Amino acid sequence: MKFPFRLIAFRLINGIAALLLLAAVANATPTVWVLNGVTLSDGGTATGTFTFDPDAGTPCGSVSPCGTYSNVDIVTTNGSSRTGETYSFVCGQNVVACTGVHPDSTEVLFLTSNAADPSGDPALALFFTGVGALPPQGLTDAGGIIDISNSSGSVGVVSEADCANAACSLPAGQQRFSTAGTVSPVPEPATWLLLAAGFGMIVVLRRRQSLVRHFC
Repeated sequence: MKFPFRLIAFRLINGIAALLLLAAVANATPTVWVLNGVTLSDGGTATGTFTFDPDAGTPCGSVSPCGTYSNVDIVTTNGSSRTGETYSFVCGQNVVACTGVHPDSTEVLFLTSNAADPSGDPALALFFTGVGALPPQGLTDAGGIIDISNSSGSVGVVSEADCANAACSLPAGQQRFSTAGTVSPVPEPATWLLLAAGFGMIVVLRRRQSLVRHFC
């Protein structure tokens, strides 16, 4: 009986490829998230990215706010009720005076500046869950696509308005909401490399198997 060296080699390569793919999935902390197709009620849009680490700061579970946001780069465009803004700062993190996010809220506030008093400054509020859901539900290492279309009470929503006070606990002026859009994770460069290596090995394995069948 011949020893199945080729079969063992194929299975070994296949196993290594699977491990690389699993490593790519596990290498997703902290995660960069991107806004996709977000349109606002006055015709404006919201695009950009931010990084969220659920393991930093207050651990995420049943407590909100939790985790840490960084590398915020979100831009809204002009609409019929508001002009576009660029958001780079986080309420309660970069702007200590801003404490508008309540302990039981599913909201995160992004701000245009890190002024000590953001009263009158624009704020972009993102709710990543529907009404009554536990935060952040979805905005975790597990990834996934989060609905922020405001299409029902069970999905998230984006809201843009000015801060009414230093705590930014109330909106002021014209307010607009999302009417469509999602948030999804963007694999980091190292994750892309692992995914490419894993899929590359699978392609090589399939080609070798095809050649073996052809010449045998």
